[in-house]
Amino acid sequence: MGSSVKLIQSVVRGFALTLALVVSALPGASAANSVDAESKQARSILHHSDLTSSLRLVPGMLVTVHTFDGLDTHWQTVGDYDFIARVAECESKGKGFIYDWQMSPPADASGSRKVEDVDVRHSHKVSLFYPKHEVCTLVGYTNVLRVSDDLYNDLKAGRTSDFMIDGPESIVINHGEVTPLPRKISPAGIENVKIRVEGQDRELRAIKTVCDNGWNYWVLDNPQCPMLIQGNAPFRWVVSLGKVDGDGAGDANQEARNIYDQLKRNGIATSYLILFDFDSDRLRPHSKEILLSLSRYLKKDKDLKLQVEGHTCTIGGYDYNMQLSRKRAQSVRRYLTESCSIEAERLKAIGLGYTKPEKSNATSAGRERNRRVVFREIK
Repeated sequence: MGSSVKLIQSVVRGFALTLALVVSALPGASAANSVDAESKQARSILHHSDLTSSLRLVPGMLVTVHTFDGLDTHWQTVGDYDFIARVAECESKGKGFIYDWQMSPPADASGSRKVEDVDVRHSHKVSLFYPKHEVCTLVGYTNVLRVSDDLYNDLKAGRTSDFMIDGPESIVINHGEVTPLPRKISPAGIENVKIRVEGQDRELRAIKTVCDNGWNYWVLDNPQCPMLIQGNAPFRWVVSLGKVDGDGAGDANQEARNIYDQLKRNGIATSYLILFDFDSDRLRPHSKEILLSLSRYLKKDKDLKLQVEGHTCTIGGYDYNMQLSRKRAQSVRRYLTESCSIEAERLKAIGLGYTKPEKSNATSAGRERNRRVVFREIK
């Protein structure tokens, strides 16, 4: 069942997916407006007459897959935990989708993954296992967040389809499958599955499936968002959904305002929302929106000069992180100068790697906090 995996970083031992998919909960145009906007968004989707058909996989959506009796990639029992991911980009301009993920204890792992557009459209393989701290594109696979168009269409039409999951380490280590894995999947009717949506119990329509080895999965009956909302093997899971309308456009403006206010108040500002692609200094679209909004403040405050600092966690070596943090700081500076017309002499970029951690790097939450961009006023 081998797959072509372009791993940028990974460690040997990993943990099975409990899925969750999210994008950071970001502040709105103002604290009060943010709460109001989020409430309106939640109401807008929850009040649709057909919630199942209304759902979309969008940046800002929170999908928590609660896992029971989870397994690691060696098929050893880990226990109960949640897998939480932040979606950065979704199915726009043929790019597939990207999400950052982390698992709660006892799994306690984190990483990032991209699914290629060709796999969103055609793959018949689903990934349930995540090597600890991986940052990769898993070529040939989708995941619990979304099965492919071809697989959904086969099931919806009542056809048996080819189907595989990952977990290849068990074959390498044990020289064979620990338990028979599925090769085919068939529809077994339509069922309502009760899950939590925005904190409320809701019933969603799903295609119940049965694999040739007896395993069952429930696929959301929605061609735009065919999510695996429940499964009973090789471990059990059920999803819950939040922020189903995604992040509001005002979030970038509020983050920029927060950065500027911190600078004027303290001479230093930290952003955890300026994010980059995998192993790259390429700014994500929402990060560009933040910087574009920030540039408006900088244009009004022409005497303000800034040092842009890139910071990382400890995943990867010292030299790797120093170089990556420097490139990312330079990318922020370059976008502000080349795309936002801020004078180059007002900005300096440096990379500090993991030499100035905010939190302990011993936990996934701490490592996430340490990945940040800092703006420091130059007097």
